[in-house]
Amino acid sequence: MAVVLYQQAEVKLLEAKVMDADAEGCTPSPTGPQPGIFPGPGWKDNFDAVGTCHFFVIPNGDKDVIAPFISYDLHTTFPELLATNGCGCTVHSCPLHARPVGQHHMAISPKDKLLLTSGVQFTDLVDWALKTKDDATLQGEVQYFRSHHSKACQIAHRIGALKESLQNECLAMYRSSDRLAAANAITWIRRHINRDIHKAPYFKGKRGRRAQVAIRDRAIHAWGKDNGKMCDWCGKTGHNIEDCYCLGYCRHCSHHGHDSTNCLSPHDFCNEFEDCKVYPSHPHFERGYCASVDEDIDV
Repeated sequence: MAVVLYQQAEVKLLEAKVMDADAEGCTPSPTGPQPGIFPGPGWKDNFDAVGTCHFFVIPNGDKDVIAPFISYDLHTTFPELLATNGCGCTVHSCPLHARPVGQHHMAISPKDKLLLTSGVQFTDLVDWALKTKDDATLQGEVQYFRSHHSKACQIAHRIGALKESLQNECLAMYRSSDRLAAANAITWIRRHINRDIHKAPYFKGKRGRRAQVAIRDRAIHAWGKDNGKMCDWCGKTGHNIEDCYCLGYCRHCSHHGHDSTNCLSPHDFCNEFEDCKVYPSHPHFERGYCASVDEDIDV
């Protein structure tokens, strides 16, 4: 029994030695990066008979080289150009844009831009033409345009909803200011401050004088005319974004394109049952017809 087991052990040892010898004679298959080796399906050589397809410089060790292999990723919102040095190597990416042809070109008109939008009746036909052209950079650029166009439309609709909300808040604010005017709030506040400020210990001395100066110069501080503040929306100086006529609307005529100070028909909302809704120092106060006094007040 012992002899049989010994013979079986020798046979297995010989078989193991033969397998090891065969393994030494085989070329091991590398599992790491293989620069210069074609990466596989979906990739193409960056160099052809004409020259370089894309001047895409990527690192290769301690030096920079033009990518030998490239690919196109058209399945994202914003297509990308991919590049690598070989199979298993790092993949680099950059935006995929259309290549210019020639030095002179005509700008695309608004009517021609309609051809590039998506979701219209002829979109499928335009897509067919792009595939027939077989230019991935052109397809990618059209997709870029469509993606940005779609996002711009979404933002525009959100701005429209916010603009309506802004107008509602401004209208409520204007109605509140009318009620404050009916209550003579500004006159009462000024009179009380000028007459009784000495009774307030908190506003004695310099603090009280600074507060009174701030009241006198409140328009300068609020509108930023003293330091040239710029509106965050239209980019002009002299007003803040909450007073920008590009966003809001005129409280006197409810039209857009100007603020209430520059309104040429400020008495549009005046009626015979209420007091005049235009403050006397308005630049165009004496212009047009005011229903509250039932007369033309042009001078």
